[in-house]
Amino acid sequence: MKKLLIITIALLVGFAANPLYAQKKENKVVCFKSNMDCANCEQTINEYLKFEKGVKDLKVDHATNTIKVEYKEGKNNDDDLAKAIEKKGYKAEKISLEDYKKIVEKSAHQGHDHDNEKHRDRSQN
Repeated sequence: MKKLLIITIALLVGFAANPLYAQKKENKVVCFKSNMDCANCEQTINEYLKFEKGVKDLKVDHATNTIKVEYKEGKNNDDDLAKAIEKKGYKAEKISLEDYKKIVEKSAHQGHDHDNEKHRDRSQN
């Protein structure tokens, strides 16, 4: 009888410790309005942010000057991601997901003219 009780307890502990049954933290999405000038700016931010802790998905678009980051909650936070963007010399104004979607949708309808892209010297900031 004791052996059966010990085996039952061991099985219950084993199931409870299994990562499949553990409560998973949800991914969180944060969006920023930035001040990128060109595709090189977009690439700089993209290459830098993809190595930030917890980043799962990333969309950087210089045409709309938007950045959308999906990250694992608990590994990073909105403020630290904004600081990472600002560290590279770009603005990181937090916007709602709804505002982000409106900006992207508006840009898709209007298009974007790459002939007017100008590079700014960010070392002056």
